[in-house]
Amino acid sequence: MKSNVDPAPAAPPTEKGANRREEILDAASALLLEEGYASFSARGVAARAGLRLSHVQYYFASPASILAELLERFVRRYGDEIMIRFGSAGGSGEERLYRSLDFLLNDEAYRRDCGIFMIEVAGFAARNEVIAAALARYYEIYFELFSGIVKTLNPSLSPRARARRARQCVALVEGMSMTRPHMGRKGETDFSAREATRAIMRLVSGE
Repeated sequence: MKSNVDPAPAAPPTEKGANRREEILDAASALLLEEGYASFSARGVAARAGLRLSHVQYYFASPASILAELLERFVRRYGDEIMIRFGSAGGSGEERLYRSLDFLLNDEAYRRDCGIFMIEVAGFAARNEVIAAALARYYEIYFELFSGIVKTLNPSLSPRARARRARQCVALVEGMSMTRPHMGRKGETDFSAREATRAIMRLVSGE
């Protein structure tokens, strides 16, 4: 991945184009997770997708633009799933939070992808301004999501305190997601969805 600037805008969205973009993104995700950023390239993505390089370049101006869209897709997909569970009727705010975190921390795809995916993207972000901007956007979306959850759990918090708590929640959840797989049974117990819920409830309980 050599260029830091996308030379051209992405192709306009059409139904066929949207399907092809998803196909390319799926191939890119598999390549990144299996082989790491050192082997990531538009040519590699094309080979994984069974497409010509020119087809990939038509939809994505650079390898960086592929990664940027992968990151956006990742956070929005899981953000939507979290909010569906948090917003569903029934139970206290704490129980709704638990349902959300139980999905997030125990979903097999998320457990598989989160640590590797985020580590690999962070490696790119240190070298590429397009990915750095995409990573900043990723956290902006994540913070907004948790800011809404924190506001529901404790409406009395000031906007500044709510934003601070939201950032702490994101750090807590992502830290658990990335470190738990390396800690064996103790990690599974100490970083369970129930423990994460208790920790977040403590975070949002006051000023």
